[in-house]
Amino acid sequence: MSTHTHNEATSDWAAVIHKFGRDKVLPRSSELDAHPQDMELIRSLLLEVGRIGLYGTVISPEYGGTGPSSLHEAVDAFAYHNAGLAMSTMPTYLTARALMSFGTDEQKSRWLPKIAAGEVITSWAVTEPDTGSDVANITTKAVRDGDGWRISGTKMFITNASIADAVLLLCRTGGPGVKETLTTFVIPMDAPGISVTGVLEKMGLRSSPTCELLFDNVRVEDTDRLGEVGEGWEVAMDVLDYERLAIPAITAGMAQRALELSSAYADQRTAFGGPIAELAPVGEMLADMGAALLECRLLYRHAAALSDAGRPSITEGSIGKLVAGRLANEVTSNAVQIHGGYGYCREYEVERLYRDARLFMIGGGTSQVQRKIVAQQLRRSHKWGATAGVWA
Repeated sequence: MSTHTHNEATSDWAAVIHKFGRDKVLPRSSELDAHPQDMELIRSLLLEVGRIGLYGTVISPEYGGTGPSSLHEAVDAFAYHNAGLAMSTMPTYLTARALMSFGTDEQKSRWLPKIAAGEVITSWAVTEPDTGSDVANITTKAVRDGDGWRISGTKMFITNASIADAVLLLCRTGGPGVKETLTTFVIPMDAPGISVTGVLEKMGLRSSPTCELLFDNVRVEDTDRLGEVGEGWEVAMDVLDYERLAIPAITAGMAQRALELSSAYADQRTAFGGPIAELAPVGEMLADMGAALLECRLLYRHAAALSDAGRPSITEGSIGKLVAGRLANEVTSNAVQIHGGYGYCREYEVERLYRDARLFMIGGGTSQVQRKIVAQQLRRSHKWGATAGVWA
């Protein structure tokens, strides 16, 4: 029996990810941030971190995983080295989570061992060109075709679509609205009729491929359906709630990197007779960055603990994403400010961190949508404040 405490085990796991990031990711930072993107490099790194065991943390041992074990600590550690790659781990472990929760035995056996072994990368397709945060109005349709389905429609801003082996897809199988009208599928990306029609050139997170994805009369078997017909909203909300937990984990890693780079720069950069770290305004920015790092870590650890215990975490997850998105932008802005003119140059890593941070107030539901969700949840539970921050 292991004598590790939870914190020791978490520390060991993070150390493995940090070594991988230090050896394999940081030396390729410029390549990973370039356009056109090196899809082969990105895919190889995402598969390799899977082989280390990141995706297996949401997969039970019978399918080759380790079970719930510090997934978000690993995401935090990975994001320290590259936030875009950390972002691109999400679709795969979210697909694995959805399969664990809603899949048949056959579906689990088909996909989970390969995901756990780092042999498969997936994408998660919800957003469409005209429906971003408004999931209830997606138009991609799946219609019955004998004992299978025909799927047609366009998805937009789909992470990993250009390098994925499978896609977790949400589409419409009924009328308007969400209750009993949406269904999810897990579909191989080489199915005839699926095509990546564009890879978007983004402001930041360039090591996370983001694509337009077309489904042109794609024929799938009913065995590709995940969950019951009409259960897609429930599957999607479970996935989206868990997706939001990753944002404060990613921003924690980014904040740690930004703080370390800025502290080192402030200690060696001299002005007005000494290191700029001794100047009060610089010290205040560093202090704010340290506080933000701790806040992000506490947010994701709390929300993840609730989720892993099977307790409701909708409010906490949305608060985590809302606050983490804001803090990521503040921290990276301070990092650029401390570096001065050098921080505005591509040569310095904080410039990339600043660009990368902007998405976290948009992707996975905008900050405005998170406020709406939190407000709705608080109206449903007026006594939420009495248990806020408590998980025991």
